[in-house]
This record gives sequence, structure tokens and C-alpha cells, in this order.
Amino acid sequence: MPAWNTIFAALRVGGSDTANHWKNPDLVPLPVARRTWRDLDFIGLWSTAFVTIFGWQGVSSLLSMGLSVWQAIVCNFVAKLIQIAIVISLGWIGAVWHIGFTVNARQSFGLWGSYFPLLMRVLWFGVQAFTGGQLVSTLLSTIFSGYQHMPNTLPASASMTTKEFVGFFIFNIICIPFLYIPPEKLRIPFRFTLTISAITLIAMSIGLMAAAGGAGPLVHTGVTVQGSSKLGWAWIDGITTVIGGTVVGSTSQCDFSRFARRPGNQFKGQIFALLFFGNVIPVFGLLGTSAASQLYGDVTDLGLWNPPNIIQVWLDRGYDDPKIRAATFFVSLGLICSMVAINTVENGISGGMDAAGLLPKYINIRRGSYLIMVISVLIQPWQIIAKASTFTTVLNSFGVILGPLIAVFTCDYFFVRHQKVKLTDLYQPSSQSIYWFWHGVNWRGYVSWVVGAAPFLPGLASLDPSTAGGVPAGLIKASYAGFLCGYVISFTLHYLLNKILPPPGLRSYDEVDTFGTFSDEEAEKLGIRTLGASEVLYETDTVIPNKSVA
Repeated sequence: MPAWNTIFAALRVGGSDTANHWKNPDLVPLPVARRTWRDLDFIGLWSTAFVTIFGWQGVSSLLSMGLSVWQAIVCNFVAKLIQIAIVISLGWIGAVWHIGFTVNARQSFGLWGSYFPLLMRVLWFGVQAFTGGQLVSTLLSTIFSGYQHMPNTLPASASMTTKEFVGFFIFNIICIPFLYIPPEKLRIPFRFTLTISAITLIAMSIGLMAAAGGAGPLVHTGVTVQGSSKLGWAWIDGITTVIGGTVVGSTSQCDFSRFARRPGNQFKGQIFALLFFGNVIPVFGLLGTSAASQLYGDVTDLGLWNPPNIIQVWLDRGYDDPKIRAATFFVSLGLICSMVAINTVENGISGGMDAAGLLPKYINIRRGSYLIMVISVLIQPWQIIAKASTFTTVLNSFGVILGPLIAVFTCDYFFVRHQKVKLTDLYQPSSQSIYWFWHGVNWRGYVSWVVGAAPFLPGLASLDPSTAGGVPAGLIKASYAGFLCGYVISFTLHYLLNKILPPPGLRSYDEVDTFGTFSDEEAEKLGIRTLGASEVLYETDTVIPNKSVA
């Protein structure tokens, strides 16, 4: 036993001797010194989602549904307006109280009921890492002819080639040093990489249109959708799919808004990035994909909605041309920069924050990020990116599951608790905590979430053509509207449950700034008394008396 105790002691998170199952320095409310993000930094944050391959992939995959370029543009714009409402509402919680997603979930679902978002982070990290691996593969192919012609030793069922798997492995190695850097120090490096990414994506799109002599055949005419009814449902499906593409990052927005210098610093950056970058890069992606369909063939069959597939076509059809190889090299290099940025910030670090909530005594953001990376290999992300139908299935399913979850968070904070949080109780695993509910689980939150999501889950099977035949048409259409309808159902139910059977401590908050997280200006607005540095009680497990504004 002494040997085991020594090992466990060595594995404990550094920086605080009081790190335990519920808190460590990465989970407690951030002090003023660590809150350094301004408007420009939040523009950079959302640029990692849109000024990247995913900004091209997510919307261009709508072309495989049969929508035209202009129809997909409208779907994307409507989705961005909805996303703005989501990120502003959820980001406000982190900006005011300086807590991340995992800790915030405790007030809606209970201290033991907040361990659910990690799987989606793992899934999305793997998908983006495999896309990055495809780019590493094409880059190496431009340098080494032996790599381009590497024999594939994997079966067709693997949905990837041997060289793609090698690229996947190398890409993960590239990400390791970036995951080591604290998130508040990544601002400057990613401004540089995202500038390179934007130039690369726009140049690639313009180059495809120049080669095709225009924007291609899909600008005004879709591939398969005919009839006003089918077209209407395709639009709804498209909007939900686009929302699903960034809904994981939107849901955990407090993981990053907590770094705002002061509440409100995040607004302008979030809105500008979503409206500008969230529309500009997808438009170039749609036009480039349409042009590629004219140059190379069917969007769905060749996977032309996915940029790595386009540049692989360049190599396959013109490898002996030095100009083709040079163009492929620089495009691959530029896009690798974008994939490192999105996977480090959107998935690795944010997922590391979620993982830190599992075992705070032994896992911090950095260790959690590495854990996400390792586990992501096990879920076989190459199967998800193999076909557009599977890719859109995943995006849509995210919306169906997380739409009701967002509704619970929004309703709980703004309408049930009226924007009051008792921070000390979020780290108190006992019945003395107002967030303990029933044995650490808030059944109201779970009932509201499940009831909102359940009606739309069966229809998700229809999004994959291999299973579509056995799913009733009504369930198929219901799944298209799962995000919006599920949101309304969960929001309404959660509000009613808390009105009929209210939990204890609503509108309670701490009288004093226990964690030393608020500036004097913030504390005055919240009606909280600040403490001196020697008085901050993070090092203790003392229960602080609450103040109620009922």
C-alpha cells in the first residue's frame, strides 16, 4: 500500500494541495489575473471553428442533400442567427461567474449529474484529427513518391487507407505541444495560424472556380431535391445540420467566456465572428465545391464536400506535374495549421476542461486534453468522415441531443435561478449544498432533457441511406426539426417542473468572494464582498453562508 500511495501522490495535480474530487486550479472560478481575453480574442476563438476546413466541410455537405449553393447559404445564415443567441446566453454565465462548462452543469444537473459532455468532445476530436491526418498524408505524398503509392494493407471496411492512418498518427503528435500550452496563452499563435488558414481556403476556392471557368453547376440547381415539400424539409434539415456542427462548442461556451477580462467583453467578438467568418468561409467552400463537381465529378461519390478529398484528387490525376505537387503541398500545409488550431482549442482544451471534472485531484486541463486524444482513436473517427451521409448524421444528432440540453441550461440560469449562482456550493459534495438535489442528481434537469430529446432520436437512423427504408417518414421529418422542437419542449418542461416542485436555495449566492475571482467593480454589481489575498478561502472546505434575494 505505501508504494501505491506514493504513486497516487505523484500523480496528483500540482498547484494546490487541496485539489480533490470536485475542484482543482482549473475548475475553480478564474482569478482576475487569468482573465485576459478581449473582443479580438473571441473573434479568434470562433475563427478556429469557421476559418478552418470545418467551415468548408459543414456547409458544403449540404450539397449532398440536394440543396443548391444559394439554398445552402440561406440555411447557413439562419443557423448562424440561432447560434448567436445560444453562445451569448450560455457564454454570459461563464463571463459573469468565471466558471467552466463542467462546473456550470452542476447547478442544472447536480454534482454527480454533470458527467455527460465528454463523449462528444472525444468524438469530435477524433473526427477533426482524422481530417488533419488526411492533410498530413497529402503533404507527405507531395514530397515522397513512395508515400503517394504506399500499398494499402487495410480492408475496405476500415474506411481509410494505410497512409491515411499514418497521417492520423503524425497529426496527433503535432498537436501534443500545443495541448501543453495554457489556453490563455494561445491567442497570439492562433491569430497567425488562422490568417494562414483563411488565405489558403479562399485561394483554394478561387483556384477551383478559375479552373472550372465559374462557380459550377450547383450554384442555382441542387442535385436531387424536387418538389416544394421535400425542398422545405431539406431546408430544415440543412439548418439543423449546420447548427449541429458547432453546437458542442456553443454548449460549452462558458469554458472560454470565463476568460473574458470583464462581463460583456465576449459579445462583440462572438457576434462578429459568427456573422462574418461563419458566413464568408462557408460561401467560398460552397462555391469551391460546386466548381470541383464540374471539374472532377459527383460531390457525393467523390466526397468533394471535404477539402482533403479534393486535393487528393489533384495528386491522383496529376502527380507527375511539379506545379500540382507544389500547390498541393502549400494548400495541405495551410490547412494543417487550421486543423491544429481547431482541434487544440475547440476539442482538446475544451474537452480537457470537461475531463478535469471527472477526477480533479488527478486531471487538469492539460492531462484531460491528452486523455481526449488517446481515447479518440478508439472510436474510429474515420468511419464518420468516410461518407457525407454519415457526417451529416453525426452533425444532426448533436443538435437533437444538445438542443434540449441547452434549453435546460438557459431556463435554469435565467428563469429559474434569475442569474444567481452560489459558487461555494458547486464544490460542496454534501446535502449542505443547494446543488446536491437528490443524492447529487437534479432529476428535474434530466427529465426535461430526456423528454425533449427522446421523440426525435428514432428518426436519426433515417439519415444514413443504409437504414432509411425501415424508418417511418414522420419520424424522419421529426428528426430534422429535433433541435428547435426539442429546445422548446425541454425549456417549457424544465420551467414548469421548477415552478411546481422548486429545489432549495433558488436565487441564493455567496455573501463574500470566497475564491477571489471578482474585481471590485464586478463584486459591487453582484452585491458580493471581496476578500483580501490572505482571506481567500479556496484552501478550505468551509461552507460559506448564502445570501438569498427571493
